[in-house]
Amino acid sequence: DESRSVNKSFGIFNEQTLRHCTTNITHDVEGYKSLIARPYESVNRAMAGSYYSDVERTIYLTYVILTEDIAKYDELFQSERKFITFEYWNEHLHHLDYDELVYGHDKLSELVNKHPETKNGINRFLYEIILRRMEIRDRSRSVNSIDIIFNFDCVGFTGTPFLDNYPTFDYIRHNRKDDIPDCIDRSFYAYTCDELSKVEFEERFSRFQGQNNDVDVEYVPSNFIHKSLEEGEMATLKSIFMREEHAVSQTSTSDTVSFNAIVDLCGIFKLSTIHNVRDLVRSHFGPDRFHYIYHIDQTDSSDRMLCINSDNDVQFDEEFYKHLCKTYGANLREKVFFFIDNRNYIGKDVPFQLVYRHHFGQPLFTRSVVLAHDVEDFSKIWQAMGRSRTMNETIFSIYKSDIPSGMIGEDTGAHDIKKQELTRLLYVRNCDCKMAGNLSSIYQTLIALYNLSQESFYYCDEIVNCFLEKMEMTITRKVERLQDRLTENVLGTPVPSKIFLHILVDKFRRSSNKVIAREQLNGEMVEVLLAQLIEQKFEQRIPSGDIYDDFICFLSGDQRTLMEISYTKQQQKQKQKQQNKSQDSDTMDHFDKKNQFLLRIETSDYFEYTFSPQKDLTKVALNSPVSVPILTLTYNISGKLHTVNVYPTLQFLYSHHIQAAYITPEVKNNLNDISEGKKFCKKFMKTIMSHENIKYDDSGFDIGQTVVIHSSVNHDGKRGRIVSEGKKEGSWCVRVSLSDKKEDTLLVKEENLKIATVGERDSTVGQLDIKVRLNHIREHPQYTIAALKPGAYVIGIKDQFNVHDLRGTPLQEHIQYISDEMGFILYDKTESNSVDQFGPYFVEQYMLMEVLSKQEVAQNVLDYYCKHKEKLDRCLQHYSGAQGKGFVCWRFLINETAKATAQVGTDEPCDMSLDEEGVEVSAKREWSDI
Repeated sequence: DESRSVNKSFGIFNEQTLRHCTTNITHDVEGYKSLIARPYESVNRAMAGSYYSDVERTIYLTYVILTEDIAKYDELFQSERKFITFEYWNEHLHHLDYDELVYGHDKLSELVNKHPETKNGINRFLYEIILRRMEIRDRSRSVNSIDIIFNFDCVGFTGTPFLDNYPTFDYIRHNRKDDIPDCIDRSFYAYTCDELSKVEFEERFSRFQGQNNDVDVEYVPSNFIHKSLEEGEMATLKSIFMREEHAVSQTSTSDTVSFNAIVDLCGIFKLSTIHNVRDLVRSHFGPDRFHYIYHIDQTDSSDRMLCINSDNDVQFDEEFYKHLCKTYGANLREKVFFFIDNRNYIGKDVPFQLVYRHHFGQPLFTRSVVLAHDVEDFSKIWQAMGRSRTMNETIFSIYKSDIPSGMIGEDTGAHDIKKQELTRLLYVRNCDCKMAGNLSSIYQTLIALYNLSQESFYYCDEIVNCFLEKMEMTITRKVERLQDRLTENVLGTPVPSKIFLHILVDKFRRSSNKVIAREQLNGEMVEVLLAQLIEQKFEQRIPSGDIYDDFICFLSGDQRTLMEISYTKQQQKQKQKQQNKSQDSDTMDHFDKKNQFLLRIETSDYFEYTFSPQKDLTKVALNSPVSVPILTLTYNISGKLHTVNVYPTLQFLYSHHIQAAYITPEVKNNLNDISEGKKFCKKFMKTIMSHENIKYDDSGFDIGQTVVIHSSVNHDGKRGRIVSEGKKEGSWCVRVSLSDKKEDTLLVKEENLKIATVGERDSTVGQLDIKVRLNHIREHPQYTIAALKPGAYVIGIKDQFNVHDLRGTPLQEHIQYISDEMGFILYDKTESNSVDQFGPYFVEQYMLMEVLSKQEVAQNVLDYYCKHKEKLDRCLQHYSGAQGKGFVCWRFLINETAKATAQVGTDEPCDMSLDEEGVEVSAKREWSDI
C-alpha cells in the first residue's frame, strides 16, 4: 500500500469513488485496489479491458475522476494550495482573491461549487501534481502491460510506451493495409523451435543480459528443503548456512569470502520473524561474524537494520549508511547480513550498493543465495538475482528443486550462467510460455480488437457471471451472440482482422508442437478458431479431436488440459499472488491430500436442486456435524464435574479455523454416510450420548490443550498451547507468547507441564476449574454455534447457523439456540432466563466464548457468576429480552431491572446505583466498553 501504484495511492478505487456502486461490492475497497484502473461506473461489469496501455488508461481516468469527482482531492488540495504561484493565479484563477485561495480554509469542492469558472484552472494545477507523484514522465513506460495490439508482438509482456510513441499507431490510424511492421527487438528470444546451437544460444542470452554479461552462478539441488521444512523453517535456513560454508571452504582462495545475502524468492521463511533469523545467525556464526541484519519491515515496508546482539532495530537510511562506513570501512560487507524475502525486490540498499562499489571498489553483496526452489519462471529468478546491483561481481547460488539429471556438471563451484544447461532449459521454457500466453490474454486481444473496430474505449460484457448464466441456462445463447458479434466486427474489419491473423501466425510458427508450426492458417480456419476460443473461454467447448484441439491447448498456455477451468485476468493475478506466497504450513496443512475427504453428489440441474433445502444433499452434508469432538472442556460447580463437547460441521472443516491434527482416520470414517441427512444425525445424537460418561484426569496431555510450564529455568510460569507431539518420547511442542508479541515453539517434557485452568489468574473464575481437555480450533475463530443440550454444541462457520437457513439443517429439531462469537443470540426456543438452566444465559455459553473468542463479556459474566450470582438472577427475572438476548445486551438488562425495581417500590435494599444514563455504577467499571 505504500507503493506508488496508481490504484493504491491516487487511483480510482477508494471509499469516495466506490460510493457510486449500487451493490454491497462498494465495501470491498481492498479488493478493488488490486484491479487495474477502470472507471468507477463500471467496477462490477467484468470488463475485459481496452486497447490502451495501463499508463495511458490511468492518465485518462485520473483526469476523468479529477473533473467529475473533485471532492476526492480535497485533502490533496489543502496540502498543496500554498504552492500556487502569483503568476499561475493571475493566468488561471484571477476570479478568486489570491490570499483567500492560497491561505484560506474552504475545501476544494466548496471552492468549485462557489466559483465554477475556477474548476479548469484548479484541475490543471492538481493534475500536474498527481502525475508528478505518480512519476509519470514524457517517456514513461508501462512495464507490466500486455497491450499486444499496439506492438503486434506475439510475446507481449515487453513493456509498452506512450500512444504517440508507437510506430504502429500510424498503421492503425490510417487504416493501412500493407504488411504489419516489426516493432519489437526479438534478437534475444530463444524458442524451442529455433533449435539453436550452443554458440547461438549463448550469443542471444548475452544480448538478454545486457551489461550484466559476466555473471557466475552455481545451481544447487534444493530437494532437501521438502524434508527440512518438516523440522522447521530455521532448520532449513541452517542447512543452507552449512551448505554455503562448505562450498566456500571447497573453493577457498586468498580473496574468497562467505556469502552475506539471501533472497527468499518462493517464501520459504514466511512464518519466521526477523528475530528468529537473527537468533539463528548469532548461534550459527557467533556474535562477532555479523553485527547487523538488513531486512524490510513487513508492517510499513521500511528498510531496517537489526542489531545481532540486541533488539535495536533502526531505519536504514543515508545517515546510518555513513555511520556503518565510518565504523567498518571496506569491511562493512562482512558485518551486514542481507535477508530479503520474496515480497521485496527493491530496497533502499540499492543506491548504497552502487555507492559502496564506487567508493571501495568491491561489491556489497559478496555471494548471494537465491532460493528459487519451486519457481519455474526464469524472469523471476533473474529479477531476484538483480537484487544485487553488481551482478558481474557477485557470486550466485541458485537453489532449485527437480533439476533434471545431467543438467549440473560434476565440476563444483560457480561459473558463467549462459554456459550452463539448466540456464538454457529455464530460459527457453520461459520464452515459450511468454510467447504462448494464455486463454485470458488471447481473449483480451479479441476484445481489444473489437474495441478498435468500434472506436470504443471500453467493452461492456454481456456475460458477467458465468456460473449464474450456466445455472439459468442462458450461457449457450449469450456465447453464440458473442461469437457472432466478434466474428462480424473483428474479422469483418480490415485492420483488426489483419492484426489478429498476424498474432496467431506469429505465435503458431514458434510453437514447439510441429503440427501447429506447420499449419497454414486461412480465413475460414481463423473464423472457426475464433468461435472455439470463445467457447473455451466460457467452458462451453467440447474437444473436437482435430487440429483445433492443438490450437486451443497451445493458446491456453498454463492450462494442462482442455477441460481445466479458464481464468480471467484478475483471477490469474490472484492465482499468481497465491503462488508467490508460501504454502503456509500452519494454515494450509489441513488441505493436504492426506486430510482430504471426497464427497460426490450428482444432479442434472443444480440451480433447480437448490430450491428445496431438505433435498439439497450438498447443503445437508455441509451442515451435518462430525461426531468426534473438536473441543472438549470440563468445569466444576459445587463439587460436580461437567463436560462440554463441541462438534464441527463438515463446512467448518473446510475453514482455516481448525488444526490439521483433528482430521484423523476416525474423523474420515465418521463422514462416510454424511449425505444421508436425518439418518446420519440420528446416529450423531446417539454417539454424543456416550461422550457424556468419559472421565478425565490431569495426567494426560493432547494437542490443543492450554498448559502451564513449571520447573523450567527460562520459561517457568509461562502459559502456552500444545501444537504437536515432540520428537523425543514424553515431550510436547508448546507454542508460547513472548513479551514482545512474538511467539516461539518450545520442546517441553511432560513432567514440566500441567493443564492450565481457564481464568486461573483470577481467583474467582478459577473456582470453576475450567480446563481445556482437547482443542483443535485455532485462536480467535469466526463462528456460529448451535446449542443442542447441556454439554453438547455444534460449531459452524460464520453465518452458517441462522434463523433463515434452519430448515436446511439436518439438526433443526435438536437446535435449541444459536449464538455467534460475539455473544449475539441469533435464534432461541428455550425461553430460559437463568444462568443455571440451558439457554442463552447458561454459564456454559460464556465458558465457550472465553476459550474460543476471548470476548470481554465472557470474562465478566464468569466473574459475576462467581461473585454476584444473585444479581444476575435478579436482573434476568426483570429483563424482557425486547432489545435482544444474551449478556451481550448487558446495558439494557441492567436498565430494565433498575426501572422495575423503582416501579415496585419495594423496601428491599437495592445495591444497584444508576448514573445519569441509567447504568449500574457498581458494574460500570467492567462493562463500560461493551
